[in-house]
Amino acid sequence: MSEPQTTAGPHLKKGQWAALIAAFLGWMFDGFEIGLFPLVAQPALKDMLPGSAEGMIGNWIGVMTAAFLVGAATGGVLFGWLGDRIGRVRAMALSILAYALFSGACGFVNAPWQLFLFRFLASLGMGGEWSLGVSLVMEIWPNTSRGWLAGAIGAAANVGFVLVALLGIVLTEVLGTVESGLLGMGLGEETVARLISNSGWRLLAISAALPALLTFLVRVFVPESEKWLHEHAKGSTKQWSTPDLLFVVVGAAAALGLVSLWALDDWL
Repeated sequence: MSEPQTTAGPHLKKGQWAALIAAFLGWMFDGFEIGLFPLVAQPALKDMLPGSAEGMIGNWIGVMTAAFLVGAATGGVLFGWLGDRIGRVRAMALSILAYALFSGACGFVNAPWQLFLFRFLASLGMGGEWSLGVSLVMEIWPNTSRGWLAGAIGAAANVGFVLVALLGIVLTEVLGTVESGLLGMGLGEETVARLISNSGWRLLAISAALPALLTFLVRVFVPESEKWLHEHAKGSTKQWSTPDLLFVVVGAAAALGLVSLWALDDWL
Protein backbone atom coordinates (compact mmCIF):
# COMPACT_ATOMS: atom_id res chain seq x y z
CA MET A 1 0.00 0.00 0.00
CA SER A 2 1.47 3.35 -0.98
CA GLU A 3 1.61 6.23 1.49
CA PRO A 4 -0.96 9.00 1.04
CA GLN A 5 0.03 12.20 -0.69
CA THR A 6 -0.02 15.45 1.28
CA THR A 7 -0.79 17.87 -1.52
CA ALA A 8 -4.22 16.81 -2.73
CA GLY A 9 -7.33 18.92 -2.79
CA PRO A 10 -8.43 22.30 -1.42
CA HIS A 11 -9.63 20.79 1.88
CA LEU A 12 -6.19 19.44 2.62
CA LYS A 13 -4.71 22.80 1.67
CA LYS A 14 -6.80 24.44 4.38
CA GLY A 15 -5.61 21.77 6.76
CA GLN A 16 -2.00 22.51 5.87
CA TRP A 17 -2.41 26.18 6.74
CA ALA A 18 -4.32 25.35 9.93
CA ALA A 19 -1.49 23.08 11.06
CA LEU A 20 1.13 25.71 10.26
CA ILE A 21 -0.78 28.43 12.13
CA ALA A 22 -1.24 26.14 15.13
CA ALA A 23 2.46 25.24 15.20
CA PHE A 24 3.43 28.90 14.75
CA LEU A 25 1.19 29.99 17.63
CA GLY A 26 2.39 27.10 19.76
CA TRP A 27 6.03 28.08 19.27
CA MET A 28 5.16 31.75 19.73
CA PHE A 29 3.62 31.04 23.12
CA ASP A 30 6.62 28.86 23.96
CA GLY A 31 8.78 31.92 23.39
CA PHE A 32 6.33 33.95 25.44
CA GLU A 33 6.61 31.52 28.36
CA ILE A 34 10.41 31.40 28.18
CA GLY A 35 10.70 35.18 27.97
CA LEU A 36 8.23 35.60 30.82
CA PHE A 37 10.30 33.67 33.35
CA PRO A 38 13.09 36.26 33.82
CA LEU A 39 10.44 38.94 34.39
CA VAL A 40 8.66 36.79 36.97
CA ALA A 41 11.50 34.96 38.72
CA GLN A 42 13.35 37.86 40.37
CA PRO A 43 10.34 39.65 41.90
CA ALA A 44 8.69 36.33 42.76
CA LEU A 45 11.68 35.05 44.69
CA LYS A 46 12.18 38.39 46.42
CA ASP A 47 8.54 38.24 47.42
CA MET A 48 8.78 34.68 48.73
CA LEU A 49 12.26 35.03 50.24
CA PRO A 50 12.21 38.46 51.90
CA GLY A 51 15.59 39.57 53.11
CA SER A 52 17.48 36.84 51.24
CA ALA A 53 20.83 37.58 49.66
CA GLU A 54 21.06 38.05 45.91
CA GLY A 55 23.21 34.92 45.78
CA MET A 56 20.39 32.80 47.17
CA ILE A 57 17.93 34.16 44.62
CA GLY A 58 20.46 33.64 41.84
CA ASN A 59 20.96 30.03 42.90
CA TRP A 60 17.23 29.36 42.79
CA ILE A 61 16.99 30.86 39.32
CA GLY A 62 19.87 28.66 38.19
CA VAL A 63 18.20 25.57 39.63
CA MET A 64 14.90 26.39 37.94
CA THR A 65 16.63 26.99 34.64
CA ALA A 66 18.35 23.61 34.89
CA ALA A 67 15.02 21.95 35.72
CA PHE A 68 13.46 23.63 32.70
CA LEU A 69 16.11 22.19 30.39
CA VAL A 70 15.68 18.70 31.84
CA GLY A 71 11.91 18.99 31.58
CA ALA A 72 11.90 20.26 28.02
CA ALA A 73 14.13 17.41 26.85
CA THR A 74 12.00 14.87 28.71
CA GLY A 75 8.77 16.37 27.42
CA GLY A 76 9.98 16.07 23.85
CA VAL A 77 10.39 12.33 24.35
CA LEU A 78 7.21 11.77 26.38
CA PHE A 79 4.89 13.73 24.13
CA GLY A 80 6.61 12.35 21.05
CA TRP A 81 5.80 8.87 22.33
CA LEU A 82 2.24 10.01 23.09
CA GLY A 83 1.95 11.47 19.60
CA ASP A 84 2.75 8.06 18.14
CA ARG A 85 0.02 6.52 20.27
CA ILE A 86 -2.92 8.93 20.05
CA GLY A 87 -2.03 11.15 17.10
CA ARG A 88 -0.03 14.32 16.52
CA VAL A 89 -2.98 16.70 16.92
CA ARG A 90 -4.33 15.35 20.20
CA ALA A 91 -0.85 15.08 21.71
CA MET A 92 0.03 18.62 20.62
CA ALA A 93 -3.20 19.95 22.14
CA LEU A 94 -2.35 18.22 25.43
CA SER A 95 1.21 19.58 25.39
CA ILE A 96 -0.04 23.15 24.90
CA LEU A 97 -2.64 22.69 27.63
CA ALA A 98 0.05 21.37 29.99
CA TYR A 99 2.51 24.21 29.56
CA ALA A 100 -0.23 26.86 29.63
CA LEU A 101 -1.94 25.67 32.80
CA PHE A 102 1.24 24.91 34.74
CA SER A 103 2.81 28.22 33.69
CA GLY A 104 -0.32 30.06 34.79
CA ALA A 105 -0.25 28.17 38.09
CA CYS A 106 3.09 29.85 38.83
CA GLY A 107 1.09 32.98 39.64
CA PHE A 108 -0.41 31.27 42.70
CA VAL A 109 2.73 29.86 44.33
CA ASN A 110 3.81 30.71 47.86
CA ALA A 111 7.24 29.07 48.05
CA PRO A 112 10.26 28.66 45.74
CA TRP A 113 9.86 24.88 45.56
CA GLN A 114 6.33 25.36 44.20
CA LEU A 115 7.62 27.67 41.48
CA PHE A 116 10.33 25.11 40.74
CA LEU A 117 7.75 22.31 40.45
CA PHE A 118 5.29 24.16 38.20
CA ARG A 119 8.12 25.47 36.02
CA PHE A 120 9.36 21.91 35.52
CA LEU A 121 5.88 20.57 34.71
CA ALA A 122 5.32 23.42 32.26
CA SER A 123 8.61 22.64 30.53
CA LEU A 124 7.40 19.10 29.80
CA GLY A 125 4.60 20.55 27.72
CA MET A 126 6.89 23.05 26.02
CA GLY A 127 9.31 20.35 24.96
CA GLY A 128 6.42 18.29 23.66
CA GLU A 129 4.99 21.15 21.62
CA TRP A 130 8.37 21.90 20.06
CA SER A 131 8.66 18.41 18.63
CA LEU A 132 4.99 17.74 17.84
CA GLY A 133 4.37 21.07 16.15
CA VAL A 134 7.26 20.57 13.77
CA SER A 135 6.43 16.90 13.16
CA LEU A 136 2.82 17.66 12.30
CA VAL A 137 3.67 20.42 9.85
CA MET A 138 6.42 18.43 8.16
CA GLU A 139 4.11 15.45 7.71
CA ILE A 140 1.24 17.49 6.27
CA TRP A 141 3.15 19.87 4.01
CA PRO A 142 5.12 18.70 0.95
CA ASN A 143 8.84 18.11 1.33
CA THR A 144 9.71 21.04 -0.96
CA SER A 145 8.31 23.49 1.61
CA ARG A 146 10.34 22.30 4.58
CA GLY A 147 13.01 25.00 4.38
CA TRP A 148 10.78 28.03 4.77
CA LEU A 149 8.44 26.18 7.12
CA ALA A 150 11.27 25.51 9.57
CA GLY A 151 12.30 29.15 9.38
CA ALA A 152 8.75 30.40 9.96
CA ILE A 153 8.13 28.14 12.94
CA GLY A 154 11.51 28.93 14.48
CA ALA A 155 10.89 32.67 14.11
CA ALA A 156 7.64 32.34 16.04
CA ALA A 157 9.49 32.03 19.35
CA ASN A 158 11.09 35.42 18.75
CA VAL A 159 7.64 36.91 18.24
CA GLY A 160 6.75 35.53 21.66
CA PHE A 161 9.80 37.23 23.20
CA VAL A 162 8.67 40.56 21.73
CA LEU A 163 5.12 40.08 23.04
CA VAL A 164 6.25 39.39 26.59
CA ALA A 165 8.52 42.45 26.53
CA LEU A 166 5.60 44.61 25.41
CA LEU A 167 3.36 43.07 28.06
CA GLY A 168 5.90 43.82 30.77
CA ILE A 169 6.17 47.46 29.67
CA VAL A 170 2.41 47.92 29.40
CA LEU A 171 1.69 46.28 32.76
CA THR A 172 4.19 48.53 34.50
CA GLU A 173 2.50 51.59 33.04
CA VAL A 174 -1.07 50.55 33.80
CA LEU A 175 -0.62 48.70 37.09
CA GLY A 176 -2.61 51.34 38.95
CA THR A 177 -5.45 51.06 36.46
CA VAL A 178 -5.37 47.28 36.75
CA GLU A 179 -5.60 47.58 40.53
CA SER A 180 -8.68 49.79 40.26
CA GLY A 181 -10.25 47.41 37.77
CA LEU A 182 -9.70 44.37 39.98
CA LEU A 183 -11.17 46.18 42.97
CA GLY A 184 -14.11 47.20 40.81
CA MET A 185 -14.69 43.55 39.95
CA GLY A 186 -15.26 42.85 43.62
CA LEU A 187 -11.94 41.28 44.55
CA GLY A 188 -10.80 41.91 48.11
CA GLU A 189 -8.13 44.49 48.83
CA GLU A 190 -5.79 41.85 50.24
CA THR A 191 -6.16 39.69 47.13
CA VAL A 192 -5.58 42.63 44.79
CA ALA A 193 -2.55 43.80 46.77
CA ARG A 194 -1.13 40.29 46.51
CA LEU A 195 -1.68 40.20 42.74
CA ILE A 196 -0.02 43.54 42.01
CA SER A 197 2.83 43.37 44.53
CA ASN A 198 6.42 43.46 43.28
CA SER A 199 5.67 44.73 39.77
CA GLY A 200 2.63 42.50 39.36
CA TRP A 201 4.63 39.34 38.81
CA ARG A 202 1.65 37.16 39.71
CA LEU A 203 -0.48 38.77 37.00
CA LEU A 204 2.32 38.24 34.49
CA ALA A 205 2.55 34.57 35.44
CA ILE A 206 -1.20 34.07 35.27
CA SER A 207 -1.24 35.57 31.77
CA ALA A 208 0.82 32.56 30.69
CA ALA A 209 -2.34 30.45 30.90
CA LEU A 210 -3.81 32.18 27.83
CA PRO A 211 -2.38 29.62 25.35
CA ALA A 212 -4.79 27.09 26.84
CA LEU A 213 -7.38 28.63 24.50
CA LEU A 214 -5.24 27.46 21.59
CA THR A 215 -6.00 23.84 22.42
CA PHE A 216 -9.63 24.34 21.36
CA LEU A 217 -8.56 25.76 18.00
CA VAL A 218 -6.11 22.92 17.47
CA ARG A 219 -8.69 20.23 18.15
CA VAL A 220 -11.38 21.86 15.97
CA PHE A 221 -9.46 23.13 12.95
CA VAL A 222 -6.23 21.15 12.61
CA PRO A 223 -6.49 17.82 10.74
CA GLU A 224 -4.57 14.77 11.80
CA SER A 225 -1.49 13.87 9.79
CA GLU A 226 -2.44 11.45 7.02
CA LYS A 227 1.01 9.92 7.36
CA TRP A 228 0.30 9.14 11.01
CA LEU A 229 -3.15 7.77 10.16
CA HIS A 230 -1.60 5.56 7.50
CA GLU A 231 1.11 4.24 9.84
CA HIS A 232 -1.34 3.86 12.71
CA ALA A 233 -3.61 1.72 10.53
CA LYS A 234 -0.63 -0.56 9.79
CA GLY A 235 0.40 -0.67 13.46
CA SER A 236 3.74 1.00 12.71
CA THR A 237 3.24 3.65 15.38
CA LYS A 238 3.31 1.00 18.12
CA GLN A 239 6.93 0.02 17.48
CA TRP A 240 8.34 2.72 19.78
CA SER A 241 10.23 0.85 22.50
CA THR A 242 8.65 1.16 25.95
CA PRO A 243 11.94 0.18 27.69
CA ASP A 244 13.66 3.01 25.83
CA LEU A 245 10.97 5.40 27.03
CA LEU A 246 11.38 4.21 30.62
CA PHE A 247 15.14 4.62 30.34
CA VAL A 248 14.70 8.24 29.28
CA VAL A 249 12.19 8.93 32.05
CA VAL A 250 14.43 7.37 34.72
CA GLY A 251 17.40 9.35 33.45
CA ALA A 252 15.40 12.57 33.50
CA ALA A 253 14.11 11.81 37.01
CA ALA A 254 17.68 11.23 38.19
CA ALA A 255 18.81 14.52 36.67
CA LEU A 256 15.88 16.34 38.24
CA GLY A 257 16.66 14.67 41.57
CA LEU A 258 20.23 15.96 41.47
CA VAL A 259 18.99 19.45 40.70
CA SER A 260 16.45 19.23 43.54
CA LEU A 261 19.08 18.04 46.04
CA TRP A 262 21.34 20.88 44.98
CA ALA A 263 18.49 23.33 45.61
CA LEU A 264 17.64 21.74 48.97
CA ASP A 265 21.26 21.77 50.12
CA ASP A 266 21.61 25.42 49.20
CA TRP A 267 18.30 26.23 50.88
CA LEU A 268 19.31 24.54 54.12
